[in-house]
Amino acid sequence: MSLKWATGLPTIPARRADPLPRTLASLKAAGFDQPRLFVDGVKDVESWEAEFGLEVTCRHPALRIAGNWTLALYALYIRAPEAARFAIFQDDFVPYQNLRLYLERCFYPEKGYLNLFTFRDNEPVIAGKPDGWYPSNQKGRGALALVFNREAVLTLLTSAHMVGRPMTADRGWQVVDGGIVDSMRKAGWREYVHAPTLVKHTGDQISTKHKRNHYEEAKTFRGEDYDALSMTPDMPYPRRLGAAAYESYPEEQRARLVADWESEMAAIRKAMAE
Repeated sequence: MSLKWATGLPTIPARRADPLPRTLASLKAAGFDQPRLFVDGVKDVESWEAEFGLEVTCRHPALRIAGNWTLALYALYIRAPEAARFAIFQDDFVPYQNLRLYLERCFYPEKGYLNLFTFRDNEPVIAGKPDGWYPSNQKGRGALALVFNREAVLTLLTSAHMVGRPMTADRGWQVVDGGIVDSMRKAGWREYVHAPTLVKHTGDQISTKHKRNHYEEAKTFRGEDYDALSMTPDMPYPRRLGAAAYESYPEEQRARLVADWESEMAAIRKAMAE
């Protein structure tokens, strides 16, 4: 059974013609065909909805990067608090095809959140490792495409560090990736990145004063036409045997899986005895 997702995409008017349409088309092939647009700096909801066929929230005057991103996540949670996964995408990247289905097959790490963009600083983390999720260097490099479960969303939105960031004059409105990773780390959570990267940055426009190499092309990207389902989901921690193998599954699945395993083992023992 497919998980329920709540997805949002913050953007600005300057990216309406390019690169937003390409990103939306690529996201559709990835399985995310209905992200809510959060447009910063305009009042024109009707024309955006008519052009893109999506639900749209406009903010005016502009809140800028961090404000628009944070309120986008809050809005997704308020509109769909029962969702199992929450994703915030930027407007200038491309993912693999069938990425949503692949993510649903992956094991979501306990007390973690997923960064779909494996920034070049994290390439040593995944070098030589099989496809799957691994703890990042915890520097929060890139917020192109982030995925959270419900507990992670609640942890981030109630973080004193995240709430207090607007009071920091020089960084409070930008560097949202750093604000996220710092907030989660203080709460005892970790960021995970994937081997290989699951998305690629495409835009040349940078919304902050950071240099272009902040989004240097990910060397491990396998191409926009690559089918994510051709990868085998792997666990970002050592494999365990027996009932312990299910320790990192979602709580609602763990008890049933352990019970099924115990029942099967009992049947095997009975058959062997007979």
